[in-house]
Order: sequence, then C-alpha cells, then structure tokens
Amino acid sequence: MGLFSKKDKELESVINQIRVDLSNNYKDNAVENIKKFEKLLEEKESSGKLKDAGSYHDLLNEFKDDVKNFKRTY
Repeated sequence: MGLFSKKDKELESVINQIRVDLSNNYKDNAVENIKKFEKLLEEKESSGKLKDAGSYHDLLNEFKDDVKNFKRTY
C-alpha cells in the first residue's frame, strides 16, 4: 500500500489477530483467521469497497505460506 492509501480497519483487525496467533504459536487459530481474512477480502473486493487489494493478497499469500507446514502436535 502506498504512503497515503487508506487501510481497511476490519481487514487490519483480522491481520493483527493472525500476527498475534502466529507469534504465540496458536496454529489452529491462525488457520481459522486466515480463512476469515480471505473470505472478508473477497467480499470487500466483490462489493467494490476495496480499491487496492494487491497488498492484501500478497499478505494473504505470506500467511498461507507460514501455516502451510503446520502439523498438529497433539
């Protein structure tokens, strides 16, 4: 996102939660919140409420890569 682009508060909230989940090793929560982020991103794009979604898609792909190799330990 550019220097003056407006961030979507709802998406940013989910992003922050995913980062907390990943940093605390809450794998299941991170996976669920990534799904929530992806669905919300698609909804906002299809409704035209989001102008520049490219950086959000990049971030979504990064999160998916982070959890790709998660394995349950219980």
